[in-house]
Amino acid sequence: MSSIYPSSTSTSSANSSSKLLRISGMASGIDTDAVVKSMVSNYQSKIDKANQAKQTVQWQQEAYRGIITGIKGLQDYFDPLSSKYMMSGNSFNTNSVTNSDSAIVSATVSSSAKTGNYKVSVQQLAEQAKIEGDSRNSMIQVSNLSKWSEVKLDFGSDSITLGSIAGGTEINATSMSNLAADINSKLASTSLNGKISASYVNDGTNSYIKYTKSASADSVTLAANTTLGTTATTINSGISSASKLSDLGISDNISFSLAYDTATNTTPVSITANSNSTIKDLMDKVNSATGGAVTMSIDNTTGKISFQSKNYGSSSCITIKDQSSGVSNLSNIGITIAKNDTGKTGAGKDAIVSITEPGQTKASTTTQSSNQFTINGVSYNLTGVNESGKTSNVNVTSNSDTVVSNVKKFIEDYNTIISTINTKLTEKKNTAYAPLTDAQRESMSDTQITTWESKAKVGILRKDDYLSSLMTQLRGTLYSPVYSSYDSTDTSTGKVALTFGSYGTGAIGIETSEDLTDGGKIVIKDEEKLKNAIENNMDDFKKLFIGSSSSTLDSNKTYIGSKEYSEDGIFKRMDNIIRDYVASPGIGKDGTYTTAGYMNLFVNKQYDFSSSGSSGKNTLPDQVYSKTLSVSKYQTQLNDASTRYYAKFTALETAMNKLNAQQSSLASMLGTSS
Repeated sequence: MSSIYPSSTSTSSANSSSKLLRISGMASGIDTDAVVKSMVSNYQSKIDKANQAKQTVQWQQEAYRGIITGIKGLQDYFDPLSSKYMMSGNSFNTNSVTNSDSAIVSATVSSSAKTGNYKVSVQQLAEQAKIEGDSRNSMIQVSNLSKWSEVKLDFGSDSITLGSIAGGTEINATSMSNLAADINSKLASTSLNGKISASYVNDGTNSYIKYTKSASADSVTLAANTTLGTTATTINSGISSASKLSDLGISDNISFSLAYDTATNTTPVSITANSNSTIKDLMDKVNSATGGAVTMSIDNTTGKISFQSKNYGSSSCITIKDQSSGVSNLSNIGITIAKNDTGKTGAGKDAIVSITEPGQTKASTTTQSSNQFTINGVSYNLTGVNESGKTSNVNVTSNSDTVVSNVKKFIEDYNTIISTINTKLTEKKNTAYAPLTDAQRESMSDTQITTWESKAKVGILRKDDYLSSLMTQLRGTLYSPVYSSYDSTDTSTGKVALTFGSYGTGAIGIETSEDLTDGGKIVIKDEEKLKNAIENNMDDFKKLFIGSSSSTLDSNKTYIGSKEYSEDGIFKRMDNIIRDYVASPGIGKDGTYTTAGYMNLFVNKQYDFSSSGSSGKNTLPDQVYSKTLSVSKYQTQLNDASTRYYAKFTALETAMNKLNAQQSSLASMLGTSS
């Protein structure tokens, strides 16, 4: 804002003064500079006083901004983006939870959850609707391992005979891996060496031997086998999202419709792709057409293509129907649907869970459309199913120490700013220390200047109206009763059961300091009462501090004393009051950034941009501007007066020089010169 202030000297006066020929008092013997300086000293005195007044106001701005910065720091407790935030129920949550079987269920808890042991039995997980096709890779299911003992496998021009199956007929990872290794060992001695390989695959339900052809190898067909009960299988290089639809045997187009979300959905979307499209292209078309409500995917291991809904639960449903004009191509992606059939449908499932809460003897069974849900303050996350007759335990315990610690941190920071404001309001001004003039600064060292100014700044905000009002309002938030529902005609009802203070029914053991010089600091007088209130009456404790009114504020009334104020908790009241003075939390944290709020306006907003000052509102920037104008005016007057006085002394010196010259000439003519 300093850029808009006028210069402290008048340009015209300065120019005329600089052009003036000043003649020293050689003829008259007068010390002209000293005399002129003395004659304009009254103007210099006015300049010094105006500069001192301006400095005082600037110090007030500096002191205000320091306090505003402190208040903005306290506002962190009311800022949802701050780690100190205390306006939510989480900051008053005394509960913690341990999970006995996180592979089945885990949980988090809010402050409203009952403490104790919760027995959870998960009978069924919620599932998305899903339609899954058959494997498109070259896979042979192994359902009876003994049949593979010494079996002959015919690959057209080459055939191999496997060895005996040792160690029984149990199908497991070891036996299946050994089987795959045996097949590869036998293939290595044929012309198919390096062209065909076998591996073990399990899709979560069944075990398979998967054959894979190298990309450069010619087509190979594994013949049907009556011993294994398998049909002829053409061995491919493996199907992935990068594969073209033509790799699946689609020679023209594939076209189908998808209905989704619910079983009653009657507005299906159509999907069409040609044989040159990749499976990834088709996947993208499904995602785009359904807006992400249905996802198409492929398992690169098994080559199974599936369609899956975004939503979980029994209300979720997918129906796929062939729309091709010729031969149905859905079978090529593993989904067999007769042409002109009504389609194939997959439905989601609800989670089915039985929960025995603390104090209950009988379990309550709930059906949920998601595996994440909340009941009575406990948020459950289901990840598995219990064995029949077994349960998992969720144990909720309560500890008031965390909440007490959070309250103590707030009190500490609150008391710090209260102490700062109280000091500024009560410190006495020492009139012996006024802001230094330029002349005084020239005669002092830097250390002396610093010491002097630190004393001159004391008492700069003594009995300040804004700070006094803020302190009064903050203290008022503590002892004004908090109401769940306020009726001005009967104030005896609707009060929250807990109260600020140490005495009486419902007192929480917190009160203001009895030392009047503390200015209203908060102290925990009885920590046991505080813990008792937290552990046994958390609902009212939260209402006392963070309760929020549902009433609409009457614009014709101030916040304090209104119905909304009466129903707001202590922190909510403080938050609203502080917002009036220094704006919303997180804004203008350096004390200079914003002009929202009474105090910020007074400290940072300049209304007066006129030369007369008539449009100002007496904010501190207005006052600084006014003093700057005064300094400029007095400097102009000093310059003009100096010019006048020097002009007169110059005329005097000129006249004296002429007189002296005449006297010298006359003396020479009369012969009296020496």
